[in-house]
Amino acid sequence: MFDIQNTTLNVISISDNKNRTNSNMRGIIFSAISFLLLLISNSLSAQNTLGGQAIKVSEAEADRQSAFVNAERERLLGHHDKAIELYKKFTYDNPDIGAAWYGMARSYVNKDDPANALESIQKAVEKEPANEWYQIYQADIYEKLGRTKDAVKVYESLTKRFPHTVEFWDHLAYLAVLSGDPKGGLQALEQVEKIRGIEAETSMEKHMIYVGMGDDKKAASELQKLADAYPGRSEYRHRLAQYYEAIGDKTNARKVYEDILRRDPDDPVAQLAVLEKTKSSSDAAYLASLKPLFSDPKVSIDAKIREILPFFPKLAAGEDAALTQNLLELGALVEKAHADDPKAWSLSGDLYYQANRSAEALERYRKCIQLNPTVFSVWENTLDILNEQKNHDEMLRLSEQAMDAFPNQPKAYYYYGMAANAKGKYDDAIEQLRQAILMTGNNFALRLEIADQTGLALIGKKDYAAAAAHYEPFLPKGGDKHPGILEHYGDALYQKGERAAAVEFWKKANAIRKSAELERKIGEGKL
Repeated sequence: MFDIQNTTLNVISISDNKNRTNSNMRGIIFSAISFLLLLISNSLSAQNTLGGQAIKVSEAEADRQSAFVNAERERLLGHHDKAIELYKKFTYDNPDIGAAWYGMARSYVNKDDPANALESIQKAVEKEPANEWYQIYQADIYEKLGRTKDAVKVYESLTKRFPHTVEFWDHLAYLAVLSGDPKGGLQALEQVEKIRGIEAETSMEKHMIYVGMGDDKKAASELQKLADAYPGRSEYRHRLAQYYEAIGDKTNARKVYEDILRRDPDDPVAQLAVLEKTKSSSDAAYLASLKPLFSDPKVSIDAKIREILPFFPKLAAGEDAALTQNLLELGALVEKAHADDPKAWSLSGDLYYQANRSAEALERYRKCIQLNPTVFSVWENTLDILNEQKNHDEMLRLSEQAMDAFPNQPKAYYYYGMAANAKGKYDDAIEQLRQAILMTGNNFALRLEIADQTGLALIGKKDYAAAAAHYEPFLPKGGDKHPGILEHYGDALYQKGERAAAVEFWKKANAIRKSAELERKIGEGKL
């Protein structure tokens, strides 16, 4: 007679274990499912063969098997409402078959009904407490419901029963941390390490837990232990050095870099790092000394960026021409050494942007977007430059592309609104600016900028009453400190015939941000 539970559980164990194997297992899973259905189908014939002997199957048993197969088939086909109905009928008649409760739980999960799924899987666990796959699925449902402490208890039970199964300890560590018990997570990872030895994945997990706990010493110790376990893997010592740099421990960072150089005197990143630590000359002279390393493509671009970043404030100040020139030359060397890396062009573009050389920055930002169009800050700088250049044609095209690429970035819509206003496309501007203001959240400064542009669009449409009415609610919400809103509200009032009030608002705007145009309006009392 065909054994529903044993054959199904073989498939279950393969199917549920798929998250712990690679994607090639999917073919095996589908083959196993097909085999299951074929085997069940064969079992429903008038007789089965066991040990070479033909054995008759009762009609009642055949009906029972058929009922289970039908429920399984509906689940596998994705007909979960029908599957649940069939599972309920089957479990009513056969309440001790854990596989049926398990199948019902899976259908409930697919219907996004974790509460009923949990009730079903608990029945499966109750009927067959020795089946670890049911417990794993139970823990998954607990996690989906946010009941991580209950999931932890399940995996604690599993690790007691299967103390040498690394996957159970590893997931217990994850759940413990998720439930707010980092020490429990560390204890579980210690068990993983006892089984597998020191490995990068486990060491990095322990390192990150210690970082989260604020224990810098133990966080560094985990990286040191990993580096010592694999002396030939220099990247582990680099991680340790970079961690010391990140927490501001320059002394220990230097020691690690020196250790790297003792092992590999030609390591370019360590050479760069040690050079930075021993500089004693002027900034410009020091930057000039970096040129050989910056021209070397073997030195990582991230290391070069870290070296340059501290000089950006001085570059923006524009007080040292020699420093500016050396930084721009280093940027050019990075472009040449890493021509296919978008970060090279972003870095160089930022250098030119901070140096107030917008045209050259724009060229590099365009190249960066071409190589990697997923970094909005590059688009933002590009659109700022186009606005400064009054290149509204390209600004309109690029901001439209930005809205498509970043549909949740309000600034993309804001830039489009600015460009559309400049091109006289006021209805288009209003439509996109209204979208933008809905996405500003707590960014009140951006909200005021968008409000200003929306008012300008209404003025452009010569709907002065609507423009004035639009600006008024923003005045008590920061608009009375925004020179653009004050000036343009004054413009709308003037066009409505309220000239004295218009001049008062122009004066308020000029007190915040003086301009020749405002001085003229105030002096002449007209637009």
